[in-house]
Amino acid sequence: MTDSQIYDLNKHLTYRIARLQAKLSAQASELLKEHLNLSLSEWRALAVIYNPEVETQKDVLLAMGLDKGQISRTIKRLEKKELVQTDKSTADNRLRKISLTQAGIDHVDKMFPIMMKRQAHLQAGFAEEELEQLFDYLHRLEDKSGALNIEG
Repeated sequence: MTDSQIYDLNKHLTYRIARLQAKLSAQASELLKEHLNLSLSEWRALAVIYNPEVETQKDVLLAMGLDKGQISRTIKRLEKKELVQTDKSTADNRLRKISLTQAGIDHVDKMFPIMMKRQAHLQAGFAEEELEQLFDYLHRLEDKSGALNIEG
């Protein structure tokens, strides 16, 4: 095998993003464990549900981009911890309305400043235009991550 044939994973976008995502998730998980004893998916769900525009479990599903089963299990854990409450929608029995309990609101209010400090730490050293460009790149990658038809 020649040097040009060596498969260098560090030059593959998906590998680098997956590695970065694993590190960022571990970092966030450590903070959440230390301050609230929540999993990362539980924190993300709480943060999403905190948004007043999020009214149903389906809204949480669309906002988080995870599969229905993952969202359902996360919400059940949050219900068990009495951080969210769900009720059937009076308008549509298939929809489950969702809201934070006071304990859920308190959790978000406690953790939000800590997570904002983390964001500031991660963004330190980037100029504003660099961050805008990075978010543009990420948006374009998300667009490209849909259906793909490659013939081999």
